[in-house]
Amino acid sequence: MIRAACHCGAVRFELEAPPTWVLDCNCTICSRYGALWAYVRGEGKVTLTAPPTSGATETYIWGDRELAFHRCKTCGCVTHMEAIEADPPAVYGLNARLLVGLDPSEVELRQVDHGHSGFFWTASAEPPRVSHQPPPDPNGWR
Repeated sequence: MIRAACHCGAVRFELEAPPTWVLDCNCTICSRYGALWAYVRGEGKVTLTAPPTSGATETYIWGDRELAFHRCKTCGCVTHMEAIEADPPAVYGLNARLLVGLDPSEVELRQVDHGHSGFFWTASAEPPRVSHQPPPDPNGWR
């Protein structure tokens, strides 16, 4: 079992096992959050044994309005994201930087260039994957 918590401990969750890989996305929001994402759905998914604490977070919804990014109401740590088009909404990804005792050298780092910049703050042994999303407006500050 792997435990996770925000800085103040108000938001906690547990995983059955550590993730085998995490995503480093460089889109406008993920690069600002600095999160590395472990996914609850899809290939290599993690299994939640205790979901993030209900009611201890507030959300931010942006862009296509498919994901709600949750942060602790007390300390502000970004904890997870939720797929809001699911009925009921479901946890989609967890901020792997909150996992206690996880050895980063044991986890594959996958980078996807959703920001279309080729720039990442983290180092990876593999080249970044190319995003199939359109690049941002070159005149925009995002």
